[in-house]
Amino acid sequence: MPTPRAVLFDLDGTLADTFPLIVSSWNAAVWPISGRQYSTADVISRFGVTDTAMLQRELPQHQWDQAVSTYYSHYEANHSIVKVFPGVPELLANLVRRGLPLGLMTGKGRRSAIITLRCLGWLSLFGSIVTGDDVIKQKPAPDGLLLVTQQLDVAPQDCVWVGDSPADMKAGKAAGIYTVAAGWHLIYADRIAALQPDCIAQTPQELAAILLGQQ
Repeated sequence: MPTPRAVLFDLDGTLADTFPLIVSSWNAAVWPISGRQYSTADVISRFGVTDTAMLQRELPQHQWDQAVSTYYSHYEANHSIVKVFPGVPELLANLVRRGLPLGLMTGKGRRSAIITLRCLGWLSLFGSIVTGDDVIKQKPAPDGLLLVTQQLDVAPQDCVWVGDSPADMKAGKAAGIYTVAAGWHLIYADRIAALQPDCIAQTPQELAAILLGQQ
């Protein structure tokens, strides 16, 4: 691993388990319209665009406003179900203490990303926050990650990127960034190894040891 000058993180499934909230918000928004309850796998299969775009892709245009309003109201009102992965707060605090700039790149929309960061007390931690609303090409394209490195003024090869999904692994490699798989989130575990990330950290504590051992 290169000695990192900045560390970039994905949000959903990497720093916090937001998946139950996303699924419940989706069903709160879509069920009154479609009469269908979606499973976790159903909703995850629709990832790859922002929350709003997911809803717009699913529903007729005349129902977009209602669904989007319901989704975000539910997302914010029920945010207490989000669980930060054990060891993540200590990891972030240790990186900040070492003076390493932090960046965040998430495919979710800015509105829900800011709700989560605010509720978790993390808004001030990241020198760059890039969401799916800020780029035309979503992960696995490298555009979002490269925008974070530009905003932090750190070369991609001097950064470490931590994500949990196949799209995260592909985006990191496409951006030329040292890519670490968050092995503590197991939803994608069977597909991650085949993508050969530069490193798989099984816990945030292991990641901290890897990152801070370079300092």
